[in-house]
Amino acid sequence: MSRFEDELKDMLDIMVDCFTKETMENNKESATKIQEAYNTDSTRFFDILQCAQHEFNTIVSQCIAIPNQKNMYIVEHIVSGLYEHFINKLICKNEGSVCSTDKSRFIKRSTLKALKQNQNLSLYNDYSQCEQIKEDKERQAYWSPKTIADTDTAMELFWDWYLLGNKFAL
Repeated sequence: MSRFEDELKDMLDIMVDCFTKETMENNKESATKIQEAYNTDSTRFFDILQCAQHEFNTIVSQCIAIPNQKNMYIVEHIVSGLYEHFINKLICKNEGSVCSTDKSRFIKRSTLKALKQNQNLSLYNDYSQCEQIKEDKERQAYWSPKTIADTDTAMELFWDWYLLGNKFAL
């Protein structure tokens, strides 16, 4: 590694360390309770954590009022960040990494809107609603994916990946 790369790595390590310390300080009481739960029964800790996460996902789904439908169980993967992570990786692979985070965030938000409305929404977006853009308003917006047409397609791609393709579904 070059000297610059070494210094950059050191700076990133310091930033991560500070962030971790700050997070632990800001959540000291919760961190203490989690540590106590782990120390009390480390063999069952992750089972209990998984059950708690499942209950949390159920509460979130009820709070955001997702009606019963085929894709309603994708909410837990949206909450955990897995859905957006998958979409981001897929966009990077198929469209490149430029604006992939904006595109994946747009798809996540559109998916939540589609779930709440129980309908399929187009992921095509242009600049017609952007007051800052004065010319060429009909061109596709940078946050709009080129390779995923709508929210049903995005959710289908996620489920196919998550379930290892339909031939491996349990």
